[in-house]
Formats: sequence, structure tokens, C-alpha cells
Amino acid sequence: MAIIKNPTLMHELIDNMDYMVRVMDEDHNVIYMNKKMREDFGHTQGNICFSLLGREEKCEHCVTKETELTGKPDMKHVPIKDRFYNMISSPVTIDNDEKYSIELFQDLTNEKKIEDSLLKHFEKLKADIEFAKQIQNRVLPVDGTYWGQLEINSIYSPSEDLGGDLFDVIKMNEEETLLYIADVSGHGITSSLVTIFLRQVVRGYIDGDEVDLRELTELLLKSYLELGIGKEQYLTIMFCLYNNLKKEMTFLNAGHNCLPLVVSASGEIREIEISGLPICVLLERVDHKTVTIPVEIGDRIILYTDGITEAFDNNRVPYNSERVLKTVSDNLGLDGKKLAEKIIEEVNAYTQEPAADDMAVLVTKLI
Repeated sequence: MAIIKNPTLMHELIDNMDYMVRVMDEDHNVIYMNKKMREDFGHTQGNICFSLLGREEKCEHCVTKETELTGKPDMKHVPIKDRFYNMISSPVTIDNDEKYSIELFQDLTNEKKIEDSLLKHFEKLKADIEFAKQIQNRVLPVDGTYWGQLEINSIYSPSEDLGGDLFDVIKMNEEETLLYIADVSGHGITSSLVTIFLRQVVRGYIDGDEVDLRELTELLLKSYLELGIGKEQYLTIMFCLYNNLKKEMTFLNAGHNCLPLVVSASGEIREIEISGLPICVLLERVDHKTVTIPVEIGDRIILYTDGITEAFDNNRVPYNSERVLKTVSDNLGLDGKKLAEKIIEEVNAYTQEPAADDMAVLVTKLI
């Protein structure tokens, strides 16, 4: 039946709504409350609107007043006793210019409890991530001189709070120092945990004897497999072992697709061609090759991660290793720190947007 033929139908519909509804005159006095509202709050008809909220004066954010001023609906969230409601107010003007406000109350108590619980967990997670970020930053070697043999400078630019890149410098024995840079697939909490695992395994290998990079890689693979990580996760690592007596640098590549650069004191740049499979559950045994080259005091070893070479411009063209070589070649006069900063600066200028992956650069000078 059409409402126009049954004047009481609209009243019956509103009175039996599951939502709570009330109507105020232009003085904000309650002139109507539907059945649901009367059952939940008692009969406050004839009272000023804010009496329902247990207040003696109007609310700081009065949705009814706001609707009068703007002529548009307004809403707010309000606690009433032990419940939490969403209040929507809409202005109404009838033919004789009488003004009214219609308010709809929706009980959001359960939703509010869920929201508060999620917010509490989020705040705890945020605090945990900040703590993990501090730990991750502190395990990276600081810039400076190490054992009177190496000068270390680095830049680490994670794409999120927690990253999956790692580098380190370790005194293995009197003659040998190990440098490495690693990249764990992905970024975030999982990847950051794997970087800490990697660091501990490598540092646990130190026993004072001559270092065998293949043996170290076997230990790393064995330890990694024991973690029981899924097939989608993997890590790449470039090992560089410096013998300060023999003046030799030995490289082993476990899947790291950014080849090391050796910049001689005279300015000659050499990219060390070496390949190998990454550390992952699909790798059954270590069959990695090593490459040993002579080095001299004043030479610089540059290691970096694929967040640099795989950074794309607007046309989806990657920065690639050729651009890294050119950046290094054009800036040979810079010290290690400024050279590392220059590489990151050039990548950011190339992409013109926030980094999609972690970026790390380690510049080591033999002194």
C-alpha cells in the first residue's frame, strides 16, 4: 500500500526499525523517539537532546547544530554508558519553514572493541618493529678503520622499516678478513630475521684457522635448511676474503647478481666475473667456485645489492650494473662515503620515486 494512502504507515515503519531514531525541534528538544530507542535509553521525550548523553550542556561537537548551519548531514561517535554509538544527524525543513533534526543511532560497541583490540596489537607490533629496526641497524659495521688494514664506508637504505640486506666485516685470523654483502628475498620482518640468522652463522664460523669459503658456504646452507623455510624464500651472498699478507682477495658468489667492483689506486675499474647458486631449499650441495685476484694498498672493493640495479624508471627500464659502473667511473675522486652516497643519489634521481627494494652499498679501501 502506498504511504500516501496510509498516513500511519511511515510512523509504524520508523517505530519498528532496528536502529534507534529520534527527532528534535529547532530548540533541540526531543519530540519523538522510536520504540528501539525508548527500550534502550528510556523515555527522554520532551528533554533537551544532550540529556540522553548524561550531559548538562551541549556537546562540543553538536551534530544537530552543525546540520542547522550547513544544511547537510553530520555524524560523530559517542559513548553512552557502557556502549558506543555512531550518531548521524540530518536536517529537515517542512513546508511551513519549521526546522527539525532527525538523528539515527547505530550501536558500534562490538566493532569498537575489535578496533581497540586491533589498535592495541598494532601499537605493540609497531614497538616490536622499531626495536627490531634498532637491532638490525646496530649489527651493521660502522664506518671507520678496521685493524689498520681496511677503511669501511657504507650506505643502507631499506624500503621498509625492516630490510633484507646485510653486510659485515669480520677479522677471521691474523692474516684474513672477511667482507660480505647479502640480500634476503623480500623485506620486512621475515627477511630481517633471516639477516640476523645469517650474521650469526657466519660469525660463528670463526675459529682462527685458515678460512675456506666453500666450507663456510656449506655450513650456511646446512644451517639454512635446518630452519625449514619455504621454497619461496632464499638469500644471496657475495663473500670477499682479504689476505693482508699475500695481498689477495678471494671471491665466492652464492647467487648474488651484483658483481663486485675492484677499483685500483690508479683508477682502473674491474668487475669480477663470478657466479653461483643462491642459498635456498632447492640447493642440495655446494659446488661454488672461487676467484682469487691480487690487490694492492689503495684499491677499493665495492659491493652492492640488486635494489640498486633493479630500480626502474617511469618506462620500466632498470638502473642496471652499467649505470653503477658509470657512476663509479665518473666519481673516482670521491671518498668512500661520498661515493656510496652518490650511487644511492643517482638511483633515486633515476627512479623519481621511493625505493621499491632495499639498497645497500659497501665501499672498502685497503690501507
